Amino acid sequence: AGCVKMRRCFVVPLVWCSLLVPTVTRAAASRLERRLKAEALFRSARSSKGSKNSKKYLDSADVFEELAMTSETPVEETLRAAEAVIAFMRKETRGNTITIDGCLDTPGHKRIWRAHGPRALKLARSALNERPQDVRCAAAYADAFMFEGSAKGLVKQALTGAGAKFKENALRVQRLDPTFDAGVGYTLEGCFYIVAPWPVKNPQKAMALLKRAVHVAPHSRRNRYTLAVCSYITGDLDLAKSEFQATLKCRPSGNDVDFADFLEHEAHRVLSLL
Repeated sequence: AGCVKMRRCFVVPLVWCSLLVPTVTRAAASRLERRLKAEALFRSARSSKGSKNSKKYLDSADVFEELAMTSETPVEETLRAAEAVIAFMRKETRGNTITIDGCLDTPGHKRIWRAHGPRALKLARSALNERPQDVRCAAAYADAFMFEGSAKGLVKQALTGAGAKFKENALRVQRLDPTFDAGVGYTLEGCFYIVAPWPVKNPQKAMALLKRAVHVAPHSRRNRYTLAVCSYITGDLDLAKSEFQATLKCRPSGNDVDFADFLEHEAHRVLSLL
């Protein structure tokens, strides 16, 4: 009788395990399938030209955010959701980059930043709080802060705490990894010093930072373009011409892909004026 009872004690847990394992496996498979779907949506949005299919970035963000809500370690999914929303804004608003005519803070662009900036900032802040030494989190937060603040007129806030925070974000990316995303920390800070009003505006410092970005990643279309614009604004037209020509020779890569066509168009436009 004792042997029978002992066998029953072992059989019951084994039965429960046999029922539980398929359930856990199905749940893991479902999560993996949704993760792959989110990544596929992200890639599809990135590979499409112009604004075509850019909404897939938001669809990707929705799936990543759903995964984060049911994960015990949601940081990666939260970060990917933030990166997807940022990519959508980048693609729809031409990277919020600088031009020889100033900023791209049009009413239409501001509506997009106002609608999606707070979500991106919340997600990026959550990821950065969990991984403060992760350069991807720092860069996502810097980008999200820039887009969200631009809806309010970040240039106008340059003399306030928002301007100081923007520079702090750029410096954190530089400190964690100066080469990340083709030296984006230098590009962010350099562009800030070009568009900021006096007395914060500092074209010489902007030139130094943007040249540093080019040194880090000379084949980045974004880097050559922003240095070209800065050179044009500061009156160095020879350097501007050579950098706009270099812009056209650079193959789009990384986050540049989201607004590479605009950079190419602007390079051609300005070269026709020189």
